[in-house]
Amino acid sequence: MNNFFRGRSEGIKLRNFSLWLLLAGVAAYILGDVQIYTAEPWPHFKTMLSGLFRPSVEQPLSLVYDLLYTLAYALLGVSTSVVAGFILSLLYQNSLVRGLCAFFRAIHELFWALIFIQIFGLSASSAILAIAIPYACTFARVFHDIYQQAPLKVDQLRLQGAAKFSYFLYVLMPQVWGEMSAYLRYRFECGVRTSAVLGFVGLPTIGFHLETAFKQGDYSYAGALLLAFYLLIASIKYWLKLGLLPLYLLLSIYFLPSNDFINSNANIWRFVSADIWPASLQNQGYSVLEIVLGYLSWLSDLVMLQGLQGVVNTVLLSVMAVAATALCCMLLAPNVAVFKDNWLVDKFSASALLIMRSTPEYILAFILLLLLGPSMLAAVIALAIHNAGLICYLLQRRVDGDYRAAKMSFSRYFYKVLPKSYPQFISLLMYRAEIILRESAILGVLGIATLGFYIDSAFEDLRFDRALALLLITALLNVALDQCSRKIQLLFNDSHIRVRSKD
Repeated sequence: MNNFFRGRSEGIKLRNFSLWLLLAGVAAYILGDVQIYTAEPWPHFKTMLSGLFRPSVEQPLSLVYDLLYTLAYALLGVSTSVVAGFILSLLYQNSLVRGLCAFFRAIHELFWALIFIQIFGLSASSAILAIAIPYACTFARVFHDIYQQAPLKVDQLRLQGAAKFSYFLYVLMPQVWGEMSAYLRYRFECGVRTSAVLGFVGLPTIGFHLETAFKQGDYSYAGALLLAFYLLIASIKYWLKLGLLPLYLLLSIYFLPSNDFINSNANIWRFVSADIWPASLQNQGYSVLEIVLGYLSWLSDLVMLQGLQGVVNTVLLSVMAVAATALCCMLLAPNVAVFKDNWLVDKFSASALLIMRSTPEYILAFILLLLLGPSMLAAVIALAIHNAGLICYLLQRRVDGDYRAAKMSFSRYFYKVLPKSYPQFISLLMYRAEIILRESAILGVLGIATLGFYIDSAFEDLRFDRALALLLITALLNVALDQCSRKIQLLFNDSHIRVRSKD
């Protein structure tokens, strides 16, 4: 990676990286399945829009309960994860802790839900644990990074001897508390989106009824659900106060839906000790060599028949989505910045970005798949819309901070603002690339032949050994991309890239 950029000017480094990214996206588009399989997508699209823009609900109380369940799962899951993540962040210097966190957060929340549903059924425990485990590992990484950016680093605390805890509590924490609490609010918004998506595997959140409404063609009710969900996301900044969190948690426990599913300890033990392991590892009377060879033969067959195809399709979809996200940002960001002074356009842009970043990729892909059929095209569009909305929102916040009083024009944006903000854009894009890969895998549950398609099929066939092996492949793929993404971000950040710009 360093050799590729050696001897080149700072601006050319960014230009070459961007061009190679776009070329990779074009190559993935040529190799991927991007056909439209529905005969008449546009009439269906018009019918869907007509219903979505005329939202109606026959049972408002049912809608309220859907939102309460969605919030309850998110609050309890994120609250559990932030406590665990804070503890893990203090141990994040340990390579074993760091590796385990990278592995567990690489598995999507929907995959965790599919695992826990086998143990706890469609209960609150499945939803809360599915959110808490990957989010705790994410909190650990982010909190650790925040500590490292503080003037007093965590690794310097050991020099304080017996006063280490006091220094951490009274010196370091006041420096980083604002950033940590801001990230907690952002992660809670992500938790609400995740909680909604969990409804697509049967948990009683708003996503369950949204899926049903779209499949039944009840687009007016689907529009009401989406509108309520957007209003919920938009209102988080007004009512999510850390001081009120204990009250919210008590209310969440009170509003948790009841579940009559009871799994015996014997069934749980069989699932953990036998169901998730292939038969070749459970053979009695065989030598260790025979067991290992049998397992390798089973694993190689699984990789060749399902894993390899799933990995290729997941990577192709991810590359296309990252390139499409970059293009969408290049088109959206200038217009959002330039028309900031126009009140009407600014409010429209803010609303559009809110809808783009608030709608989970899974829900967007589900809607587009109904229109376009089970190809990668629907997933690429969904991933690009969501991630471009989020990145443009974050970039605009920086532009507002740096050029608050300046009159913005297209020439000023392209010659001054864009060169200075482009390194941050690449950094955000590479950060989102890891998430795009996770989402590309999980979108297979909707019928696209990524790794999620084969994992979901394994769960449906009760072949938990196959599901576990494919989940392992998915996690390792995501960890590899995470390491690559971090190196790219460090490469640009450590190079102190500055692009000359005209005032």
